[in-house]
Formats: sequence, structure tokens, C-alpha cells
Amino acid sequence: MNMYHYSKYLYKPKKGKKKLLIFLVVLMIIGGGIYSFLFIDIQSLYIKAVNIYRLLFNDYRFIEGYLEDGNYNLVIHEGLPFLEKRPLNDKLLRYIGEAYYFVSDGLSGEEQKKALFKSIQYIRKGLVLTELTTALRNSYYILGMAYFKLGFDYYELAAEYLRKAQENGFKNKNLYRIIGYCYYRLGIYKEAIDFLKVARKNSSDDLVRLYLALALKENEQYNGAYQELNSLISETADESIKKEALMALSWIEYDEERLDEAMSTVEKVLQIDKNNADAYYLLGNIYERKGDLISARKQWRTALKINPKHIGAIDKLY
Repeated sequence: MNMYHYSKYLYKPKKGKKKLLIFLVVLMIIGGGIYSFLFIDIQSLYIKAVNIYRLLFNDYRFIEGYLEDGNYNLVIHEGLPFLEKRPLNDKLLRYIGEAYYFVSDGLSGEEQKKALFKSIQYIRKGLVLTELTTALRNSYYILGMAYFKLGFDYYELAAEYLRKAQENGFKNKNLYRIIGYCYYRLGIYKEAIDFLKVARKNSSDDLVRLYLALALKENEQYNGAYQELNSLISETADESIKKEALMALSWIEYDEERLDEAMSTVEKVLQIDKNNADAYYLLGNIYERKGDLISARKQWRTALKINPKHIGAIDKLY
């Protein structure tokens, strides 16, 4: 019989192994925690997981939120990496395009033009890829305004997209005024009158009244133009608008052979702006119709002295 069979020392080595095993497990847990803390960026993993979800399910509400909150640089900064992976996503294209438009407000010169062209590029591509819904009206408006800000060469496109915004239910107090102004500058006077009349009903803005009167004049609707101009001249406090209105009124009077009235009106223009070349040019034309060529040529020479490139005065004198 083994005298050590029931000895308490017989199992001691096994207890030592158990303690060692527990120690190693605890050490591994602690080491893993330390490693995770030092080498694994949990936040980075979370962000990657969220971004994968957004790509898989086209969930870009966070970009839309930035746009609504006015964080336009964030829209561009965080939207472009997603767009690189989903280059045909219409929402991303429109959101980024709209952001570039609003960013352009804080820029000038070439930088502003670059931002506006980027806005146009992204929005137009986004519109091509999107089904026609009322949700697009905001994009149409911003696209039209981007073209409008680029100047006269783009007014036709500005009017086209702003009209699409209007036809899709977009509401903005300046929409009819801007479309009407574009058509006026393009020489499409009937369309200009239609839009400016609506703008006139919604606003007493002096510029709206002036361009409506000018469009009526160019469309040879002299009665309407005459009434609008006289009303504007008597009511406006803006000297520059009053001058333009007086000048337009004097041309109507000239065209209707009311030469004395035209001369009196032109003199009012010169009281406001004594260096107005157009006023001296018209004054010369009035004298010409009255048969006083000496006085006519004197006025044309004065116009040319003020503006050496005045086409009308050059044609009359040479």
C-alpha cells in the first residue's frame, strides 16, 4: 500500500497548474485590453462601419442635414469621398452642387466663377440621373441662380432653369423678378412683361417697376410704360432709378414726336447727372428733328467728349 496515496501533498502540483492557468488567462485579458486601448481605434472602426452602411443603403441624410444647417464646406468635404465611391448618386451630386453654389457667395473673381461652374456641373449631372419630382425644384432654382450670377452670357440658361423651378412649385419672392429681368436683357420683351407684372403685384420694388416700364417701352406698349414711368418718377427716392425712368420717358416722348416734352424731360436727367452722354445724344436727336443741325451736332460732340466710344454719337458725327 502506497503511504503517499492519501497524502495531502499528492495533489499539490495540480493546484499549482490551476493557479498558473488562471494567471495566464487573466494576463491575456489584461494584455488584450491594453492592446485594444493602445492599438485599436474603436471610434475609427465605428465610423467605418457607419460609412459602409451609408454606402450600402444610400443613406446620406447626414449630408442633407449639413446642407439644411448651412454647413456647406462640410457637405463638400464629407460628401466628395462618398461621391468617389458612388459617382452616379444623384442625391450626392445635387447636395454637393448646391453647397458649391452657397460657398460661392463668400468668394469673388475667378474663385467665385470656379465654385459656380462646379455647382452647375454637379447639379446638372444630378438632375439627369434623377426622376422628375417636385423634390428637384430647389436644385432647379440653385442651378438657375448659378447661371444668373455668371452674367449675361448665361441668362438664357438661367431663365430656363428658374422657370423649371417655378413650374415645379418653387416659391421665392425674387423668382419672377429675376426671370423677368433675364428676359428683358435677352430682348424677349413679351415674356419679360409677363413675369415682371407678377413681380409687380407681389412687390413695390422700384427696380421691378423700372424694368417693367422699360420692357413695355421696348415692346411699344407706350401707354402702359408712360403710366408706370410717371408713377415711378414721382414716388421713388432713388436718384439713379429716377434718372433711368426720366431717360426712358424722354425716349417715349421723342418717338411720339412730342419734342418739347422730350427736351424738358432730358433736361431733368441732366439736372441729376450733368455728365450723362445718353442724355446729350438724345438732346442732339431732338434738335435734329427740329431742324437745328448746328445745335444737334453740338450736343453729339458733348456726348462724345463724355464718352469717346458712344456709338450713337459717332454715327451721327462721322
